[in-house]
Amino acid sequence: MSESYYHIFCVRDSEKSIDKVMNSLLDQTIRPKEIIVVNDGSADRTGEILESFKKELPNMITIYTTQNKTRDYSRIPSLWNMCLKRDYDFHMVGAGDVSYEKKYAEKLLEKLNSDSKLVICSGDVHPFTGKAPHGGGRFVRQSFFFKYYDKYPEIMGYESEILHRGLIKGYNIEVFNDVKMEHHDKLGHGHNFEEFGRGMKALGYHPAYVMGRCFLEFVKNNNVGRRGAMNMFWKYITYKPQPQGYFSQFPEDIRKEISDYQSKKIKQFLKSPKKILKMISGN
Repeated sequence: MSESYYHIFCVRDSEKSIDKVMNSLLDQTIRPKEIIVVNDGSADRTGEILESFKKELPNMITIYTTQNKTRDYSRIPSLWNMCLKRDYDFHMVGAGDVSYEKKYAEKLLEKLNSDSKLVICSGDVHPFTGKAPHGGGRFVRQSFFFKYYDKYPEIMGYESEILHRGLIKGYNIEVFNDVKMEHHDKLGHGHNFEEFGRGMKALGYHPAYVMGRCFLEFVKNNNVGRRGAMNMFWKYITYKPQPQGYFSQFPEDIRKEISDYQSKKIKQFLKSPKKILKMISGN
């Protein structure tokens, strides 16, 4: 079984959780070959705690430090790009507040090695049941990634664009609900899911897909919540992308490709009333 993976993440002011995060990585039954972390201008003890881990494992842990003065989620893809390497089979994307069950990597690597078409996967966030791979805890097959990208797109919606790229090209992506991770900060606490709506606009999501997703999130009222669902929809319909940079849109051909793909899926879905009832009921 291929066990070659490295772990990347960025962190800011996470002194309350970073110890748990690092220990959960080091306690994995299959450890990452490297842990590469960007300390994004932390003003608390985050840097000190990270340095204590590096002192114990200098050949395994790499720390990059920025002098950024404010928290800004739009920097995340550029910070990840600082960490990318080509020397491994997989990279695992983490977060400064996410810890993992002891066999997290082992279970996902087993899935990845048993299905060569599986290119992106993650475990699930306790206690929720997700439908698509999460950002934190995501394993990415590097042969797929570097076939289509030199780096993560530095445009909002970058994570979803990669998921769609996999699906459109005929690969598999999956979230495994029996493989658990835990957020120590409340999911979406920094933006209340508003960026999800803006990201859908940047990616050219089909309007019917957006309405359906936001409606279901509102009805089910689980991890996104009703306020989050309303914020997603409002930002989708009101957001005006900037001409360039993180708050711009993906190129027109990518937006059309995603919209067309979603349109086909919607048509297939509407042909099955049982699927609709099952999705609404959650059974």
